[in-house]
Amino acid sequence: MESVAINDERIARISDLLEQIKSVDEIISLHENKGEKEDLMLIQYKYRREQFLVELREKLQELNITPTDLVAA
Repeated sequence: MESVAINDERIARISDLLEQIKSVDEIISLHENKGEKEDLMLIQYKYRREQFLVELREKLQELNITPTDLVAA
C-alpha cells in the first residue's frame, strides 16, 4: 500500500482503526476455525473489535458521517 500524507488526525485515526479491524478479523477467523466457542482469546478479540467499531463510529460522527450515510442506495 502506498503512503499518503494525511493532514487531519481524525482521518488518520479512521484509517488506523480500519487496519486494526482487518487485523483483528483475521485473528478472529483463526480462532473460530478451532471450533471452541469458549475460547478466551476469541472472546477478547471480539471485544477488541467492538471497541474499535465504537471508536470508528465516534470518529465518523466527528466528520458528520452517520452509519446510514454508508449504506448503498
